[in-house]
Amino acid sequence: MLLGALIAALVIIGLIYLLFSGILLWLAAILIGGVIVAALVLFVIIFVFAIIIFFAFFYYVAEKKPTMTPGNYTLDMEKGKHEEKNGE
Repeated sequence: MLLGALIAALVIIGLIYLLFSGILLWLAAILIGGVIVAALVLFVIIFVFAIIIFFAFFYYVAEKKPTMTPGNYTLDMEKGKHEEKNGE
């Protein structure tokens, strides 16, 4: 019991020493600074990604529209968005 009480007292004295010496404040400042830097980096990454998506959206919307000409068409003449006319 005496050994346990001494260890507990040393832990408490060590924590009080760290609290009043400023080491805990220094560690907290480093941790908070790291969180702020990480938040800024994530914001920049997400912002750049959003700008790329924004312009990609308008590129997709403004892509060349198909031209419709009058005539007699059959279902086998249908083609996809990026296919050639002769089905290649």
